[in-house]
Amino acid sequence: MKNFFFCCLLLLAFTGSLHAQTPAQNKETALKILSAVDAGDLNAFSRYVSSNVVEHMPIPPETPGSSDFEKVKNLIAAYHSAFPDGKTTVLHVVAEGDIVIIHGRYAGTNKGAFMGMPATNKSVQIEQTDIIRFDASGKGVEHWAVIDQLTMLQQLGLIPGEGK
Repeated sequence: MKNFFFCCLLLLAFTGSLHAQTPAQNKETALKILSAVDAGDLNAFSRYVSSNVVEHMPIPPETPGSSDFEKVKNLIAAYHSAFPDGKTTVLHVVAEGDIVIIHGRYAGTNKGAFMGMPATNKSVQIEQTDIIRFDASGKGVEHWAVIDQLTMLQQLGLIPGEGK
């Protein structure tokens, strides 16, 4: 009887901790993260992303912070300061298991200094793809991004080229 009771407790403990969010719930949270990033809302960002997040997107080495979480928050603040009207139009969202992929078009006007470059007052429109992995509690724990930074720098007039 004692073993049966122990097994039931163990089963309940594992069942509760293994209950993962659905792909649809993760998709909804991913869109909330994107909205928080666009708004520069670091409090909302912190609600949806784990403080132990692993960032796979290269972060400039001069970005302050002792963890990926802090560095990403500082990068979001820098982007929002440089492009205060920046917004992402979602083109595609795919969710499967614990992964959500968002393909979007970011547009904004460079009104502030960014990464040591002065404000240009020029507008940018670039495409980006984000991949976010969620844990069982529904928090983002890993992030990858592909951002068309070459086109951004061309559109800002900081490097030669046509831009799109």
